[in-house]
Amino acid sequence: MYAWGHTLSDPEVNAWIQRQQERYASPGYGALAIVLRSTGELVGQCGLTMQLCQGVRPKLAVQPADSSESPPLAHILVKTEPEDLHVPEVGYMLARQYWGYGYAREAALACLRFGFTSLALPEIFACIKVGNARSLAVAERLGMRVCGYFDKHYRGEVMPHLLYVVNAEYFSAVIDREEEYAVNWRR
Repeated sequence: MYAWGHTLSDPEVNAWIQRQQERYASPGYGALAIVLRSTGELVGQCGLTMQLCQGVRPKLAVQPADSSESPPLAHILVKTEPEDLHVPEVGYMLARQYWGYGYAREAALACLRFGFTSLALPEIFACIKVGNARSLAVAERLGMRVCGYFDKHYRGEVMPHLLYVVNAEYFSAVIDREEEYAVNWRR
């Protein structure tokens, strides 16, 4: 809960679990447990959820002419004024002692693959608090790029967030292919 600045109370945890169970029923996906294969220990959570991002201001209004080295920006962020967006988001959270082992990237990669293949989503986003360097690094290692920014209001606090995105075409052509190569190379 580093990015949120507090831990959850038991009633908040129960409400969170209830929301996930409702999400599994509709739309059919939500946050999942991250469990170590070797021990079965619960070390975090990761999943896809629909998120409301209010007052998103685009980083760029148009796609650069030469986009061969970076993924296209979100097609929904074409206006220059702030707008409210309801987007599919990949989110991840790990217990601090498991940071730095690649678990967040591995779990998020599986969620992106599920979102692009099974759900046929054209784009998947990540809403990351400004200053959360580890989460920003995970998003960038997943091929995501900043496409906008917005303020999230949480418990009376204003939290500036960056909105990251990766599209299905770029993911399958670059990120998923790199991962497939790495797995085959290790064999």
